[in-house]
Amino acid sequence: YITESFKWDIMRKIKKVEDALALFELCTIIHDECNKSGDYRKSNKALDDKRKVIKYLLENDSIQNLKVFYKSSNLFARLSAATYLAPIDNENCYRIVKEIMDMNEGWASFEAKYTLKEWTKVSSLEVYDKILSE
Repeated sequence: YITESFKWDIMRKIKKVEDALALFELCTIIHDECNKSGDYRKSNKALDDKRKVIKYLLENDSIQNLKVFYKSSNLFARLSAATYLAPIDNENCYRIVKEIMDMNEGWASFEAKYTLKEWTKVSSLEVYDKILSE
């Protein structure tokens, strides 16, 4: 689980894009596990940390590196990457999210279904502006 010191240190832990990608995956896993267990406080912390990682990737023109998760065996990492890449890779990301929804894999499919309902908002470049302004 993410501790306060981890949250405070998250940006210091990122020295290169590979660090950011590893933290993105870790935060995604923690967010998923905490949602399933009902620990929404820790889930929200993981989500905040993931957004900081996304901000780092955007500021370093490296957001496209999330594409490595398009084929991830972790459906939440795949879904999350597709969601954050939707503004710049709309067609592929929509297909990935729809595939996850159609798998009927519990929480992942439920979240994918909700994501598709909000696709117009998710795939807007304004998402990046909002993250960068945080």
